[in-house]
Amino acid sequence: MPYKNKEIQREKALLNYYKNIEKRLQYQREYDKEHKEIKKRYDKKRRTLVNYNKIKAIQQYSKRVHFPLLKKKYKRCQICGKKEKLEIHHKRYTKKQEDCILICQKCHKRIHRKWSWSPLTN
Repeated sequence: MPYKNKEIQREKALLNYYKNIEKRLQYQREYDKEHKEIKKRYDKKRRTLVNYNKIKAIQQYSKRVHFPLLKKKYKRCQICGKKEKLEIHHKRYTKKQEDCILICQKCHKRIHRKWSWSPLTN
């Protein structure tokens, strides 16, 4: 039977949640003990996803904030000197502008594909 008053429904749901929280936690602990391998795989996958999301957030921030500043400052690729298809490369994934360089798409691919040279290691 649906409740006519939404506040009463919310209060009852919260009371039910807090009343059964210990039971649910106990069930979760037992499940985790029985399925250690599944939990281990899931935790590993979740950690990778969190790191991936962190890197994506930093990349978006850099495109929005650092790219216009670097483009205004350097106006060309810092490796080969081209003016087209400029991108940002992160030496380290932080929000600091010092950790970003402005390079062209071709040089960026060379660095990430680990070709025979890397100008950043010199």
